[in-house]
Amino acid sequence: MKSQVTLKELARKLGIATSTVSRALKDNTEISIETRIRVKKLATELNYEPNALALSLRRSKTYTIGVILPELVHFFFSTVISGIEDVTFSKEYNVILCQSNESLEREISNCKALFNHRVDGIIACISKETTNYNHFIALQEKGIPLVFVDRENPVDASKIISGDFNGAYDATQYLLKSGCKRIIHLAGPQNLVLSQERMNGFLKAHQEYGIATDENQIVRCGGGETHEAFEIVRNLIEKKYLFDGIFAVNDMAAVGALKAVQSAKLRVPEDVSIIGYSDWALCAFISPPLTTVQQKGYEMGTKAAELLLKEMHSKDTFIEPSIIVLPTKLILRESTRILIQNDH
Repeated sequence: MKSQVTLKELARKLGIATSTVSRALKDNTEISIETRIRVKKLATELNYEPNALALSLRRSKTYTIGVILPELVHFFFSTVISGIEDVTFSKEYNVILCQSNESLEREISNCKALFNHRVDGIIACISKETTNYNHFIALQEKGIPLVFVDRENPVDASKIISGDFNGAYDATQYLLKSGCKRIIHLAGPQNLVLSQERMNGFLKAHQEYGIATDENQIVRCGGGETHEAFEIVRNLIEKKYLFDGIFAVNDMAAVGALKAVQSAKLRVPEDVSIIGYSDWALCAFISPPLTTVQQKGYEMGTKAAELLLKEMHSKDTFIEPSIIVLPTKLILRESTRILIQNDH
């Protein structure tokens, strides 16, 4: 028996987005007449019919949503969970929490488990290992609404993300304006879009400030763990590599860098200024307190839950994805030098 043609197949054959195909089939006037004709012609030729099974699955409610996160005890993700649960509790939905532990294998297992529990929708953040997304696409094809948080990816689904480029740009610009001449960036896994965006923000700030950078200033920091950053920075110091500023991909790496600098009898921020990313609760209590880029984890959770519930209640078999970018904020503490404002 021939398998049923899907929206994704129509989109692939036409070389356009799935959302465009969906809107064209509904005669959305935002889509050109020519495109609507092309889409409908191919749909007729291939005997396309809306996925009735997906629609029935969407209408069979269990009032439960699944959440897949890399870590549950991570401060940032715990604030995301708080936001999700405040919204779902108010709407009388239950939540099943799953932890991938930054493992693709566990993430795939989480997806299967949540589908078997017949959750009405899923909020997920991909693991650091994830480069294949077939398990998420399979959920969509089975009619499960999906919203991603924090880590951007190519899946055609709604996403709530942070303005990582701007956050990194602001942090680096502050270091430059406060007098840093050579800043290193402790970079995260490059398969994650957020790592790339933070690196690009770092480079853009240098470019606009008129300071050249070289490849040695981008230092890969594995998974961005504290012990990794400590060893990397200690090694740089021992090799007499000169730097007076550090912008880390996250707060864990920033703390490791800070401890490495202090262990070498260098002063923070007099000798080396350090900025992290996320604004963990511990940032205000280490010595010296850590300057960092604050992400809105709680707001990310509330918006993800609100968006997922909206999609779950939709009667459409395909929903055009939304991308919401939340602003970041530079939180100044004592790990950076004070910026002297210039009135001119």
